[in-house]
Amino acid sequence: MKIALDGMGGDYAPSEVIRGAVEATQEIEDLELIVTGRESEIKQELMKYPGAKRISVLHTEDVITMYDHPAEALRKKKNSSLYKAIELVRDGEAAGIVSAGNSGAQMAISLFVLGRLPGVTRPGIGVCVWMKDSLGLIIDTGANTEITPREYLIFALLGRDYLRTILGREVKIGLLNIGAEPEKGSKLVQKGYAILSENFEEFIGNVEGNEVLSGKADVIVTDGFAGNVLLKSMEGTAERFLEILKDSINKNFKTKMGGLLLSSTLKEAFKKLDYEEYGGSPLLGVNGISIISHGRSRHRAIKNSLKVCYNISKEGVIDKFKEHLSDERFRH
Repeated sequence: MKIALDGMGGDYAPSEVIRGAVEATQEIEDLELIVTGRESEIKQELMKYPGAKRISVLHTEDVITMYDHPAEALRKKKNSSLYKAIELVRDGEAAGIVSAGNSGAQMAISLFVLGRLPGVTRPGIGVCVWMKDSLGLIIDTGANTEITPREYLIFALLGRDYLRTILGREVKIGLLNIGAEPEKGSKLVQKGYAILSENFEEFIGNVEGNEVLSGKADVIVTDGFAGNVLLKSMEGTAERFLEILKDSINKNFKTKMGGLLLSSTLKEAFKKLDYEEYGGSPLLGVNGISIISHGRSRHRAIKNSLKVCYNISKEGVIDKFKEHLSDERFRH
């Protein structure tokens, strides 16, 4: 399987991107990568890994920076590493694309180049998080700050199909809201509650902010504004909690010994809180696989993002989307 990788995307590109690429090909035997970007810089990094195999380079001169406006990048940087990587997916030369670059530009270019799946008006970003006993999914986490009630319907379908493919079981759907009762929240959210109730047996009702990680629902449906605020709050809280815990453990000899005794347990807990462990987030609803990685991604996050892309392709998730979106309920 071939996957396109934006070699110039992210705060630590191309060094960490290439390291992650090498690690991914070492762990997945049938994975081939096409790395797009400035050939001289990428090959210089590849020279650090003389045993690296199944990685080719497609030279592109332009780079989309984090400061480029998505619309400007779409119009003026068609020879960029990100744009060319997405074109490889459209042309069938790659099963999917992974980038840690400008997420706004990636969404805009993916939408323009790959197009939408039938019935989808606005794709959403799905982010996996660890809930009480299993992985869960929040959708949308930033692609759409303003939506219509119909987007709740589509996000629920995409999130449900994606997560149950990963978990291999049926999942429960919840709607992010400020209260449990159907009449809580804005008029838009109330309409979302009604449309989800009518169309999904898996819908269990509203989920409040303090219940998101409880396991009450596996898929949390929301708009991109609330979803992004929720996600960033969770990330910030987790990072601050880890800082406080580390400071407490290193406080004196007694606490250090206690931390040493609990080291394996703490490592497992930290792993569940680490966004790099879950790789990138798929842009669900476009006609292809486009994985958005965190701009701060280092090699482990890049490797895991490539694994996410690989698994989505191998499990035929896009075909499952198309099959279920053909249902009359999900058409325009």
